[in-house]
Amino acid sequence: MLETRQELLAIDWASDELPTLPSIAHRLLSMVGNDTVEPMELAELIGQDPTLTIRLLKAVNSAYYALNMEITSIRHATVLLGMSEVKHIALGAVMTERFLTVPMEVRPLAKKLWHHMLAVAMVAQDLSQGVEEEPDLYTLGLLHDIGWLVLLAQAPQVYRSITEETDLTRDLTEASWGVDHQLWGSKLAEKWELPEPFQVVTLRHHAPMDKFTPPRYLAIISLANYLVNSMDMGIFRLSPEPPDDGLLKVLSLDWETLQEMETAYMKDRSRLESLFSVLTG
Repeated sequence: MLETRQELLAIDWASDELPTLPSIAHRLLSMVGNDTVEPMELAELIGQDPTLTIRLLKAVNSAYYALNMEITSIRHATVLLGMSEVKHIALGAVMTERFLTVPMEVRPLAKKLWHHMLAVAMVAQDLSQGVEEEPDLYTLGLLHDIGWLVLLAQAPQVYRSITEETDLTRDLTEASWGVDHQLWGSKLAEKWELPEPFQVVTLRHHAPMDKFTPPRYLAIISLANYLVNSMDMGIFRLSPEPPDDGLLKVLSLDWETLQEMETAYMKDRSRLESLFSVLTG
């Protein structure tokens, strides 16, 4: 273990190695939550990319959705699952392909990171059921940990070393290596010209109660992140840090309910993994 550093690793924000957001991802993000988008428009966008179309149809027909019929077209998928869900699947597929395009030696690390981010997106979407929530929680969950992508791109061996740590808390581990994935995530979200909630979530998902009461969307993403880590679907070997009492209060939860949620999601883990396997296969 390194001694605690006083400065962060230098990041070259002008580097071509930094992760970029594909143009189709930008278009999909603009469609999420936009009720004026027509099914034909979405189908045409997805249909421009044959690989994306194949991945999406595989996902729709996976055990995650457990449909009792085979879906063979994007239009059919939107009828059965709804426009919002198809947008989410498409965005997940696009981002999967983008962020697993890394050197072979670090692909297992990138795959584990993306597994975590996709799981947080799916759990956050579950937690939003029955609640009119803005902005879209799935997309916030999907991109909450993009700060780690910065480190993976510019210092992959440091990233590998951090994921192998077992002794300290996440905060102390990051400090020891001169890393701040939340700060870097918010900077990358800004560089990608993402709306403010993405910058808030990337910056504060581990410390939502710091300084002021968090917006509900941040509280939900933080809880989803904890639940995914409790399923042993995190990127660290460290035990997940329990949420703050204040966070549970914001979400009108108690500890007993939280434990019940943990148990339920642990039983549901195979369903979450089924979608990930299809998207990365």
